[in-house]
Amino acid sequence: MDIPKYNGTMHPEEWIRQIKASCYCSSNIINDFVHAYLCKQLIHPAIKIPSINTHVSFTIFKESCKRKLLTLKYIPEKNGGNTATFLANFQSLCYNAEINDIEEIKNIFQKSIIYDEFFNDEFLKKAKEINSMEELLKLFGDITADEAILIKNDSCIAIKHAATGKYLNSASNLNYKTGTSQQAVFAGKTSLEQNALWIVKSSNQSNFVLYDGGIYLNHKMTDKSLICCSPYKSPLSNHTEGNL
Repeated sequence: MDIPKYNGTMHPEEWIRQIKASCYCSSNIINDFVHAYLCKQLIHPAIKIPSINTHVSFTIFKESCKRKLLTLKYIPEKNGGNTATFLANFQSLCYNAEINDIEEIKNIFQKSIIYDEFFNDEFLKKAKEINSMEELLKLFGDITADEAILIKNDSCIAIKHAATGKYLNSASNLNYKTGTSQQAVFAGKTSLEQNALWIVKSSNQSNFVLYDGGIYLNHKMTDKSLICCSPYKSPLSNHTEGNL
């Protein structure tokens, strides 16, 4: 392992850890005195200081890290992003910029996800509960897990009747003989089939289907919308007729 020189492009503590790791790999370099001597020898000659942390190069380094942090933007995995890499970069830049105040960290983090409606909204709901970087990372991990299974606009779903296990179904060759005479919607088989697939359409501007939001259902096989016609009753159940 090559022993790195300190030139102001990394955090001093990280550099010292790399020095110690390099020394650990060498059986001839094992004590703290040698570590300290090596550190002094490996500081770039242009940095003439009693302490690395007080040199202007370290201030410039921290400011550079903070600028990078403020321009960091989260890209969801569905759009080709990498959540683990994003969180690692965020944590590393906070450390290098020596930003330790959790409220400042939360504000910066929220700005990095503000362009994604779901992540931003979910984070803001629970941000007050966060008291550490570890809790922030865990919360965001939970949010990404929730987002992965979230029903979105244009999601393909199947609707299963809890009591019977049958799926909401429709077939292009099966029409009501009464009422509207349109394509019938009914409880089909307990096994999932193509005729039981539906495309969700959100009734609002959001890309997500919310618990209190309205939806439309389009039958995937026929591309027809589900309609409930209150004046007519289903001949079998005597409930409101649903048709396409």
